[in-house]
Amino acid sequence: MKSAVILVAALAALSSNAHAAQSYDSYEAFYVAQPGAVFGDPIKRSGDPTEQNAGVVYSYPGEPGIFAKLQAKLERNTLNIELWGNRLAVNGKSYRFADATTFPGEHVSEIFPQSANVFIAARTDTHPPLLCMEGHGSGSGEAASRYQQISLLVNPLARNPTFLHLPSLLSSCRAVVATKDGKLAFPKNSYVFDDAQASRLGLLVSYYTFENQRFVPVPALKQLRLRFAHPEIPFQFSIQDKD
Repeated sequence: MKSAVILVAALAALSSNAHAAQSYDSYEAFYVAQPGAVFGDPIKRSGDPTEQNAGVVYSYPGEPGIFAKLQAKLERNTLNIELWGNRLAVNGKSYRFADATTFPGEHVSEIFPQSANVFIAARTDTHPPLLCMEGHGSGSGEAASRYQQISLLVNPLARNPTFLHLPSLLSSCRAVVATKDGKLAFPKNSYVFDDAQASRLGLLVSYYTFENQRFVPVPALKQLRLRFAHPEIPFQFSIQDKD
């Protein structure tokens, strides 16, 4: 009987360690695996189910700039979406990225419309209809590979939808989650350094929401600590623990 108890305890410990050490090589895969994840796949490019024209852009005569076109259905309504460098338009109504309520410390910049993605989510018991855009700007190096502009439109068909600019470091529209009590939450990621503050070893994922016209932490969602497989390289990582 004693050996059986020891065996059960050992198997439980191995199972726990395997869960704690679950590894990822994609932040998209990590985010969609989180409880309450809101968004799935992005909208496919208009008129092309094979996405062969994913890089096609358009322009209006006499108007500067280029844009990408997308179309989708949301609650029986057709959404005609235009993605510009400095704004998005939904059924003809424009939302400039610079006019969004911006998370403290974040900076709005223009995007490349041809490579940006748009996600939609229908209304559920825990959240209203949602539209989210993510896209990269003209940065290079870490700015290009680790940061992207993320704009969230809450209830996009309403007269005055909430328009938010979310944290950008190693994040995504797929990072948005809905809590059981009806809050929309998204991560503010920050690096975890070694004792000498010289090398980045991982990422601390802290969740926030927007309520009463300000960004506030979400106590119900515990912080996640990610450990990079190799210091300074954030694209392979495992879930180290929860605070």
